[in-house]
Amino acid sequence: MFGWYDAHFYEEEIKIMKLLLKFFILIIPISFLFMFYLLLTEDNSYPGADYDNQDLPIFELETLSGKKIVNSSIRDQDLLLNVWASWCITCRVEHPYLMMLSKNKDIKILGINFKDKKINALKFLEELGDPYDYLAKDSSGKQSVNFGIYGIPESILIDNKFNILKKII
Repeated sequence: MFGWYDAHFYEEEIKIMKLLLKFFILIIPISFLFMFYLLLTEDNSYPGADYDNQDLPIFELETLSGKKIVNSSIRDQDLLLNVWASWCITCRVEHPYLMMLSKNKDIKILGINFKDKKINALKFLEELGDPYDYLAKDSSGKQSVNFGIYGIPESILIDNKFNILKKII
């Protein structure tokens, strides 16, 4: 009788293990699908991603020469804030358009050099032209996050009262 009990116990264990295996085979894919659904439908806006028609945050940037640019010093003028880098291929494609736009004296262009070396940035501007009325740097990339920048090139069109009119990615 002792042998029958052990065999019966193991048969029950095997049945339970098979049942658990079937359960996990069904539950794991369903839970992954549910997780992907939640992740894809969740609104994960980046900081500043909803800046259209809002005020520009207060900022203080450093120029490539080490001086400070504060938003109060460039107030009362329409502004295009452009984030760029010398290593960015798309920035090279965009640059001729900025050069054409720089001929329009009704709008000023603030260039923010993003995670770049000063020597490379200056070489880029010497080679392709300098469309910027103001030129700042963001060596660490931390300042650009305050503007809602998450990739480059990106531009933000700002009116003379520092309202963000349009973010161009």
